[in-house]
Amino acid sequence: MDDSELSLRDDLTLDYVIRVEDVPPTGRDASFELPEEMRATLTQRFAVKNLEALKVDALLMPLDKKCLHVTGKVQGRVEQICGVTLEPVWTDISQSFSAEFQPENMVAKFVIPDDDFETDLPEALQDGAANIGELAIQVFAMEIPAYPRKEGAAFDAAAAGVEKADSPFSVLADFHKASVGNDDT
Repeated sequence: MDDSELSLRDDLTLDYVIRVEDVPPTGRDASFELPEEMRATLTQRFAVKNLEALKVDALLMPLDKKCLHVTGKVQGRVEQICGVTLEPVWTDISQSFSAEFQPENMVAKFVIPDDDFETDLPEALQDGAANIGELAIQVFAMEIPAYPRKEGAAFDAAAAGVEKADSPFSVLADFHKASVGNDDT
């Protein structure tokens, strides 16, 4: 039973929407793999050279008549440019995720204390539907390395001709030598 449609909006939001009433009490599986044209478009959103694969497998379970719990895994492979060697680097990504979807009015009332950094806000249902596609894409994006580096690559400042900058405190090094005969310390 897979009646959901996969679509990509102009703002690069990925939609794979499942309505709460379409999830039976025993749960529902949801899986999709992005076609090549969507992957090519999403390279802009992810700021990567290539997105070779992106697959999502999820299980939706009803919490009550209005809420869903989603667990799943997003897997894919991205190509980026190494920040040291400027050569292509491939990264395999496989990340599990879990989220709770609640009606917008319930999410709006959810309050997290300022010192609570562990609690996750529930996702908001849009018109009684959970957007599994966008949830999975956000999880995937968080796993893409911000500074990709080819294995074993290291930046060598001396080989690159980068001069060592003077410390702002280097002028104080001579200060002690000038006051050696001064006993006013």
